[in-house]
Amino acid sequence: MESSTKDLFIHFAGLSAQKADETLKNPQFTQRLLDVINLSKSHQNFVPTADQGKLLYSLASLQKATKSHQELLTNYIVSGRLPSVPQLEAAAEFLRSHTEYQVQDLESFAGIGVTVSAEQIESTVTELIHSEEKKIKEIGWSDKSLVGNLLKRVKVAHKWGSPVLAKEIIEKKLESLIGAKPSEEEMKKKKPAAVFEEPAKKEKLSTCIGRELKSAMNSEELMKKHLEFTGGKVMTRFPPEPNGYLHIGHAKAMRFSFNMASENNGHTYLRFDDTNPDKESEEFIENIKRNVAWLGYTPWKITHASDYFQDMYDLAVELIKRGKAYVDEQPWALVKEQRANKIESPYRNTGVDENIKKFDRMRKGFYAEGEACLRMKIDMSSSNPCMRDPVAYRVKFTPHPHSGDLWCLYPTYDFEHCIVDSIENITHSLCTLEFEIRRDSYYWLLEALDMYRASVWEYSRLNISQMVMSKRKLQKLVEEKFVSGWDDPRLPTLNGLRRRGYTADSINEFVDTVGVTRRGNENIININVLEHCIRKELDEKAPRTMAVVEPLQVNLINFTELKAFDIPCYPKNPEKQKYQVNVTKTIFIEKSDFSEQDNQNFFGLSLNKVVGLKYLGIKVKCVKVNKNGQDIESLDCEIVEDASKPKGVLHWISDVDAVNCEVRIYDYLFKSLNPAAIDDWISDLNPNSLKVLKNAKIHKGLLGVAVEDRFQFERVGYFVVDPDSKGENKVFNRIVTLVETKKKKGN
Repeated sequence: MESSTKDLFIHFAGLSAQKADETLKNPQFTQRLLDVINLSKSHQNFVPTADQGKLLYSLASLQKATKSHQELLTNYIVSGRLPSVPQLEAAAEFLRSHTEYQVQDLESFAGIGVTVSAEQIESTVTELIHSEEKKIKEIGWSDKSLVGNLLKRVKVAHKWGSPVLAKEIIEKKLESLIGAKPSEEEMKKKKPAAVFEEPAKKEKLSTCIGRELKSAMNSEELMKKHLEFTGGKVMTRFPPEPNGYLHIGHAKAMRFSFNMASENNGHTYLRFDDTNPDKESEEFIENIKRNVAWLGYTPWKITHASDYFQDMYDLAVELIKRGKAYVDEQPWALVKEQRANKIESPYRNTGVDENIKKFDRMRKGFYAEGEACLRMKIDMSSSNPCMRDPVAYRVKFTPHPHSGDLWCLYPTYDFEHCIVDSIENITHSLCTLEFEIRRDSYYWLLEALDMYRASVWEYSRLNISQMVMSKRKLQKLVEEKFVSGWDDPRLPTLNGLRRRGYTADSINEFVDTVGVTRRGNENIININVLEHCIRKELDEKAPRTMAVVEPLQVNLINFTELKAFDIPCYPKNPEKQKYQVNVTKTIFIEKSDFSEQDNQNFFGLSLNKVVGLKYLGIKVKCVKVNKNGQDIESLDCEIVEDASKPKGVLHWISDVDAVNCEVRIYDYLFKSLNPAAIDDWISDLNPNSLKVLKNAKIHKGLLGVAVEDRFQFERVGYFVVDPDSKGENKVFNRIVTLVETKKKKGN
């Protein structure tokens, strides 16, 4: 008997002769492995592949797997729908923690039926490397975590992909780009560097220190006055310009500033940096306030840079008096050219009294727009272009949304930002890395005026795959009608994400997951991380419901009795809420769940094939396909008595429960991981980013739902009620699919 058992272990579990002998020394494990092998042998003509043999061995190793679990998991292994050990372990974990469950929930949790091909992994690796190609070439193998970080990102994109295969593809691609990997000895000699940004730990106050400058130091007198105001509290600000709609990058900035203060018993201002009246409006101001409140923040004070226009004007006069500013009457184009070429303005050495007179004339409207500007007198020979006498004030006759027509000259960002930080006693001025180059001019101006100086700290900007964040690019998409507006669910604007169905909690969770670092503005976070955050929340909170988005009528020809029964809205907590469904002679299934050409990887309905109907406990067989020309109009099916387990279980809705609605299936707006890196980025727009289904069927119980109510349409995805819904004419937007990779039909 031992010899025949050993042969089984070798041929069915793929063990070596030595491993088989060692296994036989453990009677308990031997029996478990025999049980699993015998279960697999009950499938006629089954010959395991090497991978399936390893899976059978792994299944036997799961000590807490019951007999019924072993049988179920063996069936999945034999069918090829459970192709990896991580999926097997996930399925076993689910079964251990659920005494009652829906098959769909098990399959979703464990990715059963999901097969990630080498081509899919290679495509993702290629895009990831391409998005960081310049940096990878510069740093090369000196980034010891290069392969590991790429592997993590592939894991996010393909949760159930083979990490061994992914690592092989990554190393092969890198070698073709930057050459063979050096030996360990050579690596030790090289200074470590990093290409990819990883999720970071929460920054502490003590670590938020940027490039040191002598001009950033405060005197004892300035610190004493500052501390009298703050009482030693941390003071931050979230300072959006009210010239557009906030996007998810602003959510990162918002969370960092508000949390930095709240976690240190401090306060945060919501400050509108409203120094450019040409582009600002009350509409943007009010929308930003709503976004801040939606994400869960309450500002200590709401202020506007324009509240300090008089203070800033007086400080500009003082700067002139100190010989550190002058009025330049050259055209702006010439000023720009001279700054680029380090050429001093002929007005640079005009006397103080003359400059004060000219600045007063600017204030009173004697100059037309573009005829004169006030410039800071810093260093025209500096290698830093921001130090080459930047503009402090310019003439604009546009009425201001907050201060009206009181002023006809306005401060620039370079003049306003640091001064208002000082006036408001900000302790930590947090901004993204593109502003690092302005650090010198920021502190120069405050030192020149003997004003208190905040600690400035710059961090990496947020970039997400398949999205553009640039305000200019977003504006082009909206103005040229590539999208429906600033709240289009495909955009990264907070209005768009909210309409798509993302919650404030999921966005905050995403921002926390990404973290804050200083590793450059070119890093890209895979959009799957954001999708994971909303799936995680909705899996717990979104009630389940039956819905068919592309209906196909099914006639149950031998059905005679009307039935009604309850279905749980929350399978993990079935008593929390239920809804009633009816089953009648006429029901609807998804068009995609029927195929005229059956194959072994299709788990839906075909002619003369048997499938189960979810929750009903009955099996149906298609006996006739009713067509109008080439179009399938309906299917005739009969209820059959069949003891075998059906290959697929389909969701459905009956004609008496079904009401029509519109469903909008949203996908990524761009095809590439990093569309912003493409010169002709408009050509990368995904033509299939929106599919509108006008005749979807939902359960009649959803007629009373409200805008922003979210649901899981069983086997289809997560959906939210759109504001376009009017009365009983409901519109639903797909938020995300149920799993990260598309499952086979009928799963």
